[in-house]
Order: sequence, then C-alpha cells, then structure tokens
Amino acid sequence: MLCSICTNFDVRELLLKAEAQEPRSFNDPSAPHNLECLRPAVPHFFSQQPDLLSLRSSASGCDLCSCIWQSYAGSAHPNDLADEALRSGVSAGRIYIGTTGWDATLNGLPHIAVIQDGDRGAVRTLASFEVCALRGREPMDHQHLLAKSIYNSSGSEECLQLAASLLRDCLDNHRSCSSCYPISSILPTRIIDVEAVNPKLVDGNGRHETFTALSYCWGGDSHFILTSATEQALREGCPLDQFPATLRDAINVTKALGIRYIWIDALCIFQDSTQDWAEEASRMREVYSGAVVTIAAASASKTTEGIFRDRMILAHPRCWLDWRNGHKTKPRVFLRPGSELWDERMHQSSLNTRGWVLQETLLAPRTLWFGHQQLCFECPKGSVDEAGRTIRIMDMYRSKEFVQRLRERPLSGWKRRLLPILRDLHVPLAMLIPTLSLTNIIRARDLFTIRHRAIVHTPLTLQGYFKPPAENSGLSHFDYWIKIIENYSSRHLSKKTDTLRALSGLAEEFHRATGDTYVAGLWKLDIVRGLSWTREPVRRKRPNGYVEDEPTVSGVYLAPSWSWASILGRTVLFMANNQFDHVKLFAEVLDIDIQLATHDPFGAVNGGSITLRAPIVELDSQNLLDDPPPSTPYPTLLTKIASKIKYGGNSEYGQKHRGYVGQKYAILQLIGWRRAITGTSDNMCFLVLESVEGNESWRRIEVLYFTVRHDVFGDGKDVVQAQAILSEIKPTIRKKVVKII
Repeated sequence: MLCSICTNFDVRELLLKAEAQEPRSFNDPSAPHNLECLRPAVPHFFSQQPDLLSLRSSASGCDLCSCIWQSYAGSAHPNDLADEALRSGVSAGRIYIGTTGWDATLNGLPHIAVIQDGDRGAVRTLASFEVCALRGREPMDHQHLLAKSIYNSSGSEECLQLAASLLRDCLDNHRSCSSCYPISSILPTRIIDVEAVNPKLVDGNGRHETFTALSYCWGGDSHFILTSATEQALREGCPLDQFPATLRDAINVTKALGIRYIWIDALCIFQDSTQDWAEEASRMREVYSGAVVTIAAASASKTTEGIFRDRMILAHPRCWLDWRNGHKTKPRVFLRPGSELWDERMHQSSLNTRGWVLQETLLAPRTLWFGHQQLCFECPKGSVDEAGRTIRIMDMYRSKEFVQRLRERPLSGWKRRLLPILRDLHVPLAMLIPTLSLTNIIRARDLFTIRHRAIVHTPLTLQGYFKPPAENSGLSHFDYWIKIIENYSSRHLSKKTDTLRALSGLAEEFHRATGDTYVAGLWKLDIVRGLSWTREPVRRKRPNGYVEDEPTVSGVYLAPSWSWASILGRTVLFMANNQFDHVKLFAEVLDIDIQLATHDPFGAVNGGSITLRAPIVELDSQNLLDDPPPSTPYPTLLTKIASKIKYGGNSEYGQKHRGYVGQKYAILQLIGWRRAITGTSDNMCFLVLESVEGNESWRRIEVLYFTVRHDVFGDGKDVVQAQAILSEIKPTIRKKVVKII
C-alpha cells in the first residue's frame, strides 16, 4: 500500500532518466579527471514528504514511507528521532527521491537516494536503495537496470548453481582471463581429491589438472590437520562429516563447480614440519595463481563456523512498486535497502583482516567470496555479486585487473638495463609534461572550462604506467608495490615472523614484472624512496577510556632496521608515493646485503645491511629523551626528536633502541619531495640513527619529516621550526659513508 503522495512515484521513469544523463566529464570542470564517465545525480526527481515528521506519520500506512523511515531511523541517533528534533534544522526540510551519481563503467546499476534539503545548500541522505526484481519475474524491458533477488541460503542448490554459472561464464567468455590463466595447471605437492565419497589426500606428482584453493581463517587451534600422525588416515580418506564445517563446505562448493581437487593448507602442508612448511610457503604463488578459482570463506572467523549462511530475507520485501512499462499486467519490483545492498561484513570480515589473504586474493585468477549477505565472483574483468550487480574494483591493492596488467606488461629488457644507469645519474624516470591542447580549447563551451582543460599534463615514464579509476595519474610498478604494502601492513598476522613470508608470492610476481632485486620488503631500484617509511602503532583502549599504544616488541628478529618490516604496528606509509612527484635523492646506495632465512629469495631474512653515502650530522646527545644540553648547537633539532619519540604516535624507537655507554646518535638526510601538479609544499625526510655496540654500524630508530616551505600557508610554526633545524645543521652536515643494519 502506498500513500496518496507515493502513488505518483514512477521508479521506472527515474531509472531511465538516470541512465539518460550525459556524463559530466569534459565541459563540467567539477567532474574529476579520473572519473570522466561519471553521470550526474538526479537528486530532486520526485518530491516526497514535506519533512521527517510527515514521513514518520505516513510510515504506518505507506510501504515506501515506511521503508525510508526504517532505513533512516535504523542509523540515526535516538536524540535525532525526538519530535523536537524532527521539527527543526535539516529535519524540517523537504524530502526528495532521486538517484546518486554513478559511473556505468565502474558500477553497473544506479542507486536510489532519498535526500533532504537543508539550509545553505546542505543535503542529507536519508536512505539508499537498489531496485530489484524477483528471479523469474523480471520485467520484459530494461532488465539491465534492475538487480535480482538473492537466495535464501548461500549453500542452496540454486546459489551453488549460480556460482558455477559465473565461473563458467568467465572461462568461456573472458578471453583476457583465459589467455592469462589456463584452466588447468600443475597440481601442488599434495592436494585433496574430492571425487570419492570420502575425500582423501593425494600427491600431485606434477600432473596438470583443474583444482580450487581455499582461503579461510583457522580461528585458533585446529586438530584436523596434516601431521606425520594423521597422514595415513587422510590418505585413506575421511568421511565428510569429520571435516570441520568450513573445510566441509569448501569441498561441497568444489563438487558443485564440477572440479575434482581442492588445496587446503591445513591438510596439504605438514603442520609439524618446519622444513615442509617453509618449502610449501615458498610455492604459494604457484598454488593460488594455478587454482582455477579460490573459495573465500568471508563469513567464517574459524573452521567450525562453516562457509554457508542463511540470509535474513523478509517473507515479503518491504516495498513493492509498479514497473510502469505500459503492459496491462504491470510487473512489480521492490527496493532493497543499502544496509542489505553492500555486504560490509564481508569486506570487514576476519578473513579480510588477515595478512596472508591479500596475496591469496591477488594471486588467484578468480575468487568466489561467500559473505553473510551475498555471493560474489571476482576476476580481472571485475566483480559481479549474487544480485547481478557488476562492479569494477577501484582499489589497486585488491584488484585482479592490475595484477593481470602486471603480468601482461613487464618492463622490457632495455628498460631494465637503462633504469639503474639513469637512477645513478639522478635523471628523472617519470615526468608530467604540461602542454597546450588546442583540441580541448575547441571543445570547451565556456571560458571556465578552457581555464581548467586547456593545459593537459602528458605522462612520460620509463617505469610502467598503471592508471586506476580512482587515481589522478598513473602509478609505476614501485608505486603499485607501495599501495600493496600500505594495505598489507594494516592486516593481522598470527605469527609475527610471517611478515615477509606472507608477501613472498606477490614479491615474486613483481620481480618477474620488473627484474629488480627484492630486499626485505623493498626494491633495489626504489630503495632510497623506500627508506622513507613510517608505521602507525597498534592502539588499544584502556578501561578508563583513554587510548594508548599497545606494547609491540616482537622479541625476535624480523628484518633490518631500515625495512618497514623491522617493527610491529599498523599501516605503513611512504613519502613521495607517486612516480611523478618531484623527488630529490640526497642519499646514494653503495651496497645492499641480505642474509636469507631459507632458499626463498622473497621470504624471511636473518640479517641485512645497506651502505649509503649521504649527508649526516652526528649529535652530541647521550640520551634522545633528555632535554637538550645547554651547549648543544642543535637545540631545535633535539627538541624535535624528543617530541617525536615521546608524542609522535610511533613506536619505532621503543621497539628498536638498544642503549649502551658511549652510544652515539645521528641524523641522515634522505630525500626531499614535492607533489606533482597539486603540490603546495617542499618537504624533507631524515632518518634518526643510533650506533650499534661492538662495531661501526648504525641502526635506524626513527624518521623525521619537515615541511620547509609552504606556498599557501606561508611560514607557519612547522615551517619556521624546520628552517631553524636546517640552519642548525648546515655548518656541520657532511656527506659520509654509513652502514645501517
């Protein structure tokens, strides 16, 4: 039932109008350059209730009003739902139904948006919906604008048939996918054969077969694993009901896909053999890139929870609307709320916080995600969910599209030989060349557009060019690696010593694309910029409500002090993270030495050093935490360092400092940089070093960033402090050769 107002709402006409919108792109300078197919929103298509009080009153007798009110009230603060609050401010503004802006190349369906106008142009979104049709009852026209209803359970026969259909469609129709990823490949060392009633462990023996792989959370101790004691039983075959729920469901998915073999790490790697684990971990790249599809148990935090979920579906969808296409028997569609539309629990699940899962996802040619609310199939062409919505993944760190490009566009041999020479000569390897575009001037409709479009910046690079939709300029291979590290470092690892191991497959992939030498999480060609990292600490909330840094001393060796992998923490950030940034290298690399922990050149390390020739200043302080001595020539610098260590929100010093009598400290000038095009400031990066007892080496213990000039804000407090520090060190800074371990 609809109220007298909502009866006049034509959802079909709204979607057709949204589809007919011309992309704003060229002649609208407000349209971002990186989303030039963005179709503008249609925010005021239908005038609904005059205010929120009216909406609430009508909700009891109108399905559409009820749907909107429930969506708003479900996320609003209780104080905002009181009568007084509903009569004032934005809540008193008129409510409209329209669509959000959308890009057909990124998101295949427009979304309904219910907004409310406020004072001074303020707009508030009350609810978002997707227009859906029941499977088998879709309207005859414009089905591409409608999503489909989801199944009652992700383990139902129909849902598993859909999964098989999505996989088959990719194998049969995606030429770029099938050409890059063969259907069959060499089986791993050991694999589970699911053909018989009782799945069993078998040897791969170098055979070429089609197989799946499982990506999941162990979630604590699991007793159903491969060990020397359980090997015989697993080889003879175990009844399916003896398998933990997640593993059992994964086997059923594999059978439903018509595939005979599945690789599960707990059952295919000896868990009581350090040697076997190290050898098999180094083959992760071959396993996940060789599997025809990886099954991701995104809704399970441990092996006992299982993959499949029953969906919370109402017996009667909340709001039915007529699809007014002129037919005598009007088809009907319904609105699915945004809370059901985007499966945030899948993206924020325990699985997606695991460090190992990043490379499992990126290396896999295809992934079947089993979430709480949606089944989702992902391949280099993009992502399609159970409702039929197609999305191009914009985040490079989790996009199979860009891994495929990495494989298809390796650096050529002459570039691999030329890049080190140009780097040593300090020749820029990438630049944006501003040029006057007569074509754009002719196309422009007004002077305002000419102002924004007349000058174009043409990229010139020798390092590769990956341009995701969400970026203003293309990224090099090394920029792409930085994006991956920034995301990977925010994830959780059960074993802290896995920091480099859990990246080894991706590192090998980048090595094949660039030919560069991998050094403890960084790349030799980009090592100086790679040393500019900082890492956010792990935070915890105390009982009194205050937030403090969680102690994160590993107690074991992780990596050389100059590598981001040398400390525990959260997100790693790099300075100058785009190849077109204007970077000045003050440090010159003379030698890099890495001691590997195993035979895997991309895995864990036991030691390492880097020798630099760089400007350096030895400090006259015996303790960086003390107040600067009165006689010091570096009072501002030492105050800055002490402040950074104590209050800078970084735990590097606390994890690395190893004091002794007679210890020395120094700062090393590493790089200077300025953002390309949008940059408004000149910045510098220094490393803080401490001497190592018993030899002439140094250890990195902190990093400092200075803004030495700002075009917009001028000589603010930070700039004045930075200039004072540069003045203090200028008389004594000298180039020296230093070895950092």
